[in-house]
Amino acid sequence: MKDSDSVGARIASYRKMRGLSQHQLVALTGASYSMISKVESGHATPSAAMVGLIAHALRIDPSRLYGEEENEQTLDILPIIRRTLAAVDLMDDSLEPEPLDRLRPLVTQVAKWRRGAQYRKVAEVLPDLVDRLLVTAREEGEPAYAMLTDAYRAANSLSHKLGYNDLSMTATERMEWAATQSGDPLRLASAHFVKASTLARIGATRQAMRLLTRSMAEIEPMIGSDPIAMAVYSTLHMKAGAIAATVTDADTSRMHFAEAARLAEKFPEGVVYDTVAGTTNVRFYRVGAEVDLGDAGRAIEIATDTHLPNTKSAVGAERQTYFWLDTARAHLLAGNPDAAIDALLESRAVAPEHFRSNPTVKATVRAVADQQRRASDTLRSLANSAGVAD
Repeated sequence: MKDSDSVGARIASYRKMRGLSQHQLVALTGASYSMISKVESGHATPSAAMVGLIAHALRIDPSRLYGEEENEQTLDILPIIRRTLAAVDLMDDSLEPEPLDRLRPLVTQVAKWRRGAQYRKVAEVLPDLVDRLLVTAREEGEPAYAMLTDAYRAANSLSHKLGYNDLSMTATERMEWAATQSGDPLRLASAHFVKASTLARIGATRQAMRLLTRSMAEIEPMIGSDPIAMAVYSTLHMKAGAIAATVTDADTSRMHFAEAARLAEKFPEGVVYDTVAGTTNVRFYRVGAEVDLGDAGRAIEIATDTHLPNTKSAVGAERQTYFWLDTARAHLLAGNPDAAIDALLESRAVAPEHFRSNPTVKATVRAVADQQRRASDTLRSLANSAGVAD
């Protein structure tokens, strides 16, 4: 694990090649000087959205900053994603529309696998499922397009978890199209929740915030009488709070999180339009946001006070592994690599597939290694699990 392999070292290298000082990079991104400095020195790990923001300022693809070779263990999934997203009108002529009741159980199972970070199971069925739904939607219309929205969301998850931002954008565009065809404004708002994340990962933070603001305005009249609308509205605030944190807008970030938390107290925790909603997930997101704001103490305090449900609960493994990853980032920022390692162990235990494929995991493992004078056996084990070369 060489220092030159770290995200921070790559940011510093590209910044210098562009002839920029750290202060100039701060001005271009909106991130704090303290965070940029700590990331470059290996004392902090940026979130995927912050990497996207920095890459945009440096005029490079975010993958350059991660510097990852294609993972051989997941390389076979790439053609599956491409086939899933290839077209919406070129299905096999032998396919016939199917009853919705026959398709719905598999769509539901794919969504559960996605939230459980079981990506290989998703990949095994997704291309054929999308084709079947596209054919069925020609006759069944809106209900089939609703299910197709969830299927395209699974394609987006496969894309961005494996670091393919271009395919992720295509998947979210397909998702938005299907949600529009479903005729359900709340489903469309949930698609915008996902699209905002995709935009943020490529550095389009302003566009992401505009999309969320517009989507919130469109469904706000519904929240007084519809608890489902209230839940969707809460998740949009939660996402806006996370994205605002990447540009160090603490007041806006915490305002959105306060509103998301206030609303979350009014409905039960659960999954709404394939999105985890409720107080626990708001707290999960807040941990990551506080790290991006540079407030390690507050992030650790929120993490410590957060009650963790069973991974089989509505919150699911995927959200819990992100929570532990952000908790590791918080401890790293606080200068406590041993606590960061403990959190990384929890993240790995919850969702091994996610741990292996996620670029932020790899960046955090490398940053922890930079802080330790001598890599421990535990850290070496984590590095091996994350596919990080020793």
